[in-house]
This record gives sequence, C-alpha cells and structure tokens, in this order.
Amino acid sequence: MLRHYPSSRKLPVAILLPLLLAQVLLAGCSVTKTVPEGDALFTGFSVNVEDENDSSQRGPELETELSATVRPEPNASILGLRPKLGIYNAFYTEKDKGLKHWIMTKLGEPPVLVSQVDTGSVSQVMSSRLHNRGYFINSVSSTTDIDTAKKKGTIAWTARVGEPYRLRNIKYTLDDSLQVHQVIERAKPESLLKPGEPYDLSVMTDERIRLDGVLKNSGYYFFSPDLLIFSVDTTVGNRQADVLLRVKRAAAAQSLKPYALDDIFIFANYSLGDSLSVNDTIDYKGYHYIPNENYVKAKHVLDGVFLESDSLYTREDHLLTTKRLSGLSAYKFVNIDYEPDTAAAGKLDAFIYLTPSLRKSLRAEAQMVTKSNNFAGPGVKVSFRNRNTFRGSEVLNVEVTGSFESQVGGRGTGTAPEGVSKPSNTNLTSYELGVQSTLAIPRIVSPFDFYNLRTEFVPQTRMGLGFNFLSRSGYYDMNSYNASYGYTWRPRETLTFDATPINLQYVRLANTTPAFENLLTTNPYLRRSFEDQFILGAIYQLTYSNQMRKDKLSNIFNKVTLDISGNLMSGVQSLLGNPPPTDDEPRTLVNQSYAQYTLLDNDFRHYLNLGKESQLVARLVTGIGYSYGNSSTMPYVKQFSIGGPNSIRAFRARSVGPGSYNVPDSLLFSFFDQTGDIRLEGNLEYRFPITGFFKGAVFADAGNIWNLRETDKEGAKFEAKDFLSELAVGTGVGLRIDIEFFVIRLDLGIPVMVPYLPKGDRFVLNKFNGSFNGDYGMVLNIAIGYPF
Repeated sequence: MLRHYPSSRKLPVAILLPLLLAQVLLAGCSVTKTVPEGDALFTGFSVNVEDENDSSQRGPELETELSATVRPEPNASILGLRPKLGIYNAFYTEKDKGLKHWIMTKLGEPPVLVSQVDTGSVSQVMSSRLHNRGYFINSVSSTTDIDTAKKKGTIAWTARVGEPYRLRNIKYTLDDSLQVHQVIERAKPESLLKPGEPYDLSVMTDERIRLDGVLKNSGYYFFSPDLLIFSVDTTVGNRQADVLLRVKRAAAAQSLKPYALDDIFIFANYSLGDSLSVNDTIDYKGYHYIPNENYVKAKHVLDGVFLESDSLYTREDHLLTTKRLSGLSAYKFVNIDYEPDTAAAGKLDAFIYLTPSLRKSLRAEAQMVTKSNNFAGPGVKVSFRNRNTFRGSEVLNVEVTGSFESQVGGRGTGTAPEGVSKPSNTNLTSYELGVQSTLAIPRIVSPFDFYNLRTEFVPQTRMGLGFNFLSRSGYYDMNSYNASYGYTWRPRETLTFDATPINLQYVRLANTTPAFENLLTTNPYLRRSFEDQFILGAIYQLTYSNQMRKDKLSNIFNKVTLDISGNLMSGVQSLLGNPPPTDDEPRTLVNQSYAQYTLLDNDFRHYLNLGKESQLVARLVTGIGYSYGNSSTMPYVKQFSIGGPNSIRAFRARSVGPGSYNVPDSLLFSFFDQTGDIRLEGNLEYRFPITGFFKGAVFADAGNIWNLRETDKEGAKFEAKDFLSELAVGTGVGLRIDIEFFVIRLDLGIPVMVPYLPKGDRFVLNKFNGSFNGDYGMVLNIAIGYPF
C-alpha cells in the first residue's frame, strides 16, 4: 500500500486545531520549493507482494518487512503535512552560518528526492530478504510515477513469490562420545526448527543462539554460536530442504568442555588504574574480598552474588549476579571476568569488579509541581542523598520542597453574579512547604529470616518520616505528619509488589478563617472530613508494566492499590471493652480520633505505538473508599477529586462533582473543593511529533466522583441509572517541549459535557466562548511531565 498518512478529511475537528496553525505558518511555502529542476520530491512508496501461489499466506508480514528496506525514506509527514520540510523551505539559505542556516539545518529537513532512491539496490535487498525467508525463486521490480507539473513522485515495488521451500528432515550430526554433543542432543526437543515449516534464516540463527545459551548454562564458558554450522540441502525436490547441524571440526578444545568455578575474587572498591594486588584480602564465606570492609560490608555484597566455588559456571548465575550488584546504589559499574585456573584443569577463577558511585550529593532544582490534588505550579526542591549510609548500600534521601500552585481559567473565574463577593485571588492559589526523609535498605529487614530470592532486582526495605505544611490562601492551613515502614519486591521485570504494613499519618487543621469556619458549620460532611485525626493503617500495591519493552506494538501499565486504616486499633479497643464509637464520640488514641476505612484504587493504561514517535494512550482509573466503624466520612486527604492537569483537563482541579452537584454562587467565587468516595475516569490521548523537541497531543477526558452516602449536596450520591449522564467530558490540544530529561507540558482543555448543569443543557461545546471564564471557557494546564 502507498505510504501516505490519512487524509485530514477523516479527522475530527479537535485534531485539526493544532494542524491549522501549522498550515498557516507554512502557507505560501511549497514543499517542492527547493526541489531541483528535472527532479521530484519523493512523497511515498508502496510494496505489494503477489503471493497467490503461497500457501503460507505471509503477504502482509512480508510487505511490512520489505518496506523497512526502502532507503532513503520520504520526508517526515504528519497527517499529510511535512512540517520539517516546510521549515527547511521557509528558512532556506545558501549561507553556511547565521540564524536562518541554524533553523534550516537544526529544525528543518531537506527534501528527499526521487533521484536519491537507488531502486535497483533496494530491489536486490528485497530479493535477498525473500531468499532468507525461503523464497529461493522470487522476482522484485519497481515502477516510478512522477508528476512533472507538481514535481512529486512515488515508487511502487512489486514482489512475486511462489511456494516457499519447507523443512523436511532436521538432523543433528553429533559424536556421542563428546559431552558437548550430549548436551546439544538433550536440547533438541525444544528446537525452534520444525518439519513442515518454511525455511527461515532468522529462525536458524535464533536456534544457534538458543543452543549456545543451553551450553553456556551447562558450563561451556568458551563456546560461541558461530561454532555451530547448518548445512541445507535444497536438491531433495518438491521445494523441500533437509537441514543438518554440526559443531565445527576446528573448534578449540577449551570450547568443547565444561568449566566449574574455583576462586572468586570481589574487588569492592575498584577503579580503573588500580593495581590488582590481593595482599589485603579478607576471606569471607569462601570468597576473597578485596581490600577491606571500609566501603561496603562483605555480607551485604554477597546477598547479590550467585557465583559459588566448585559449582558449574552458568550464564544465568553470571547475569543474575551482574544485575543484582548493579542494583546496589553504592556502585555505578559492575564487571565480571573469568580466567582459566592455571593450577586446576577445567576450573575458572572469577573476578568481580565493583566501581563505587559518588557517595554523597546535594541537588537543587526548580520544577513545575503536579500533585495528587491536581494543582500545579512552580516550585523548588533541595535534596541531599547518601548512597552508602551505613556501609550496606543504604540510600538516605532528605528532600526539602516548596511550591506555589494555581490554575488559569474555568469555573469560578470571570464576572461574579450580583450580590456575590469575589476575592482578589480568583485562582484558588496555595503554597506548600515540606520535608521528607526516606531510607532505602537493599534487603529485607524484619524479625523473620527470609531466603535470598533468586531475582535480578534488589528487594528493598523502606522507612520514611516527613512533615508537610499546606496553606490554602484565605481559608486554612494544614499540617501533616507521616511515618512509614514497608517493603518493595520485584520478582520479575514486569511485576512489582509494594507492601507498607506501617503507614502512620496525623493531619491537623490550623489557622482557619471565619469564612471557612462558617462553611464547616453549615456543612457537617465537610467538617467531619477535615477533623484532626490519625491515620493508622497499611498500604499494599501491585504494579504490572511492560513499558520497558520498547519493541512491542502495545504496552500496558496497571497499578492496584489497597489502603486500609484503623482496623487493628479498633479491634484491640474492642477486645479491651471500649464502648462502640459514634459520630459524636469516636474512639480516640491519645485523645485524638483515628480514621477507619478501606480504599481500593486501580489505574490501568494502554499505550499503542503507531510509529517511531506517535502513540495512542488510553487510561481508565477507578476507585472506591468506604468509611465505617470509627469514621462516618473518609479523611479529606484520602478522598477522590477530579479535574486538573493530570485528570479532566477541561475543568479546574476539584471543581467537578460529586455527581451532578452544582456549587452555589455563594461558594463558586470563593471556596469550592469537591471530593467524593467513588472515582471513575477515562482518558484518550493521541501524541505525535511536530518538529525537533516539540510534540503535540489531542485528547479527550471523561469522568466524575460520587459519594456513597446521602449528604447535603443534592445529586452527589452514586446512582447506577444516572452515572453515565453525570460524566464530565472535555477535549483539547496540547503542546509538549520534550528535551529527553524533562518535559514541559501545556494542555488547553475545552468542556464538552458539564454534569452540574440541568439535564438537557449539559452539552456545552456549541456554547464555547473562546475565553478563560465561566462554564463554557477554556482551562490552561501547565505542568511537568506527561499526564499518564
């Protein structure tokens, strides 16, 4: 098929908004402006595989593979537009310096010409690829189509294939007297080569690598895949092939015998240029530890060493040791070498070289803060880190943070109704100061002994202690103290367990203003959620993610969180005969009430990779929190909210819900902070490159929060028959400045469905006013990093 991007006529209006701006900027700049006379712009190509006589039906797969061989590729295109070529043309200059030259060469891209495509060479490469896939008889031809008037051209390749050669007999020519051949024979049942399958050179290469891995895990340290030779006989007729595998006759003797480990030396404080003297060696549990324990104690390093003296060498143990030791923060480089033992035949000495990291660091950074309450603003963070605090690779991290938070546009802005006072601060600003210290210990610390698990990821014990001060301008201050003790365990690359059995938090409201006190007096539900209280519980998280596998078409991220509080304390007090709690007289700890609840939250994301830099991302977030026993409401800091830079971006943070509740005018231009017990949110975002480090996005968000119980807020309780009609929906466009180590994000949200308006009036896109005021206006979100 011809490799053009879809026509914009098939796209929704929202997608065209950012493209219209690009079209205006590039207006008047013909994409063929710098194409020489007599040549043409290479605008696209197609690859068609004619496989009517091929029973394997691999045509689409082959077309994709052959398309990847076309060089050079056409100019980068976004939905039919070529912005980088447009920049090149707009700033074209023959000078070799200056601003225009810099923009032309750094942000632009010269036209790719039809004359630059060597169709003969490309056709030959395609033919070779088909040969490698079993099509020993094939033909590839090309046709070039040039529109001389428009100076544009396309190329079409056609590949004709018949039935591929298939494998008939697969034999391993081995000498049973050699042990290496016996190992290969035992591995034969798992062979990747199957009789009847089409001949495929890549599968044969993979089979050599598989057998090499089997041998490496059986002690054959000096063996390599190129010692295995496949012979293929295609003369047997009927488009069949016989395959013979053998080991090279000239293979060195040392590559054909297994090795066991003898002495294991650990250089615990190694740097390039060190003399490898072993005079100051500590013998610890059969290992030679060099030079001493002044940097990291030997017992802590050995938790990550899976090489044992007198055991058979295996690549699995080698890689496991390398990855575990690399996970220790005290070291930045890990290298393991082996040498034959001169005193013992069939033995290897192992040398583990550990290069220390910078032990202490102090870092200050300015940042754009995005918090769980969906507020965003500029901030500063100063952090101190010690990567080897107690000579066991423990990481002590102390962070001092300060931030100022606000949003622009949306509800609660513009002109207040008559009789409603409007404060000078319409952006609901706040500022926050905090200090948080964490200690991460690279092992399990508990009263019980745990077996050292054979996982390549270092298990961690986490301890935390911190204080946070939040001032909500004109309303209240909030002091929050926290302490935690937990574990992180990653049994495999895609799965992570976080268990925090001790999670303590104390929240205290202070310096409330008369206006806020009046709100608490008239709203018992809000008052109970803001009460000073302890949170005594545990948090458990399970995270699955395969995002590290960049070669996959799609990636998945899913995190499940279980947060419980107060159950243990309530059970102890019940056993002690304490009276049951009531709303007016809850049970207390040191004369302070404590929260009792269970919260379950799930965050699911799917990343569909549509190209080298384009991506379609979908997210679904669901959560429910239920208070009981000692609490009639969820604590304010644990309730759900919706809206803001990382949520529904067409609405301000905490401005939506619960349900269809409509904030009265008396509060709309002062304090409104909507929270709930249930959250449902879905997001869909298409991300695409623009030029250089500028990226674009088009998004649609939907969601809301609800209460589980009746409150004084009309329409706030969750009702199954109404929840779909109560979803807030927004759309918009975004600009991201992605310079690899951080991303500055600007998202412009436009409301589509407003749940707090009367039924029948909730669709508001046709009332969009193009301003940053009121229910029908835009919201500008500024943040660091991608929203999800």
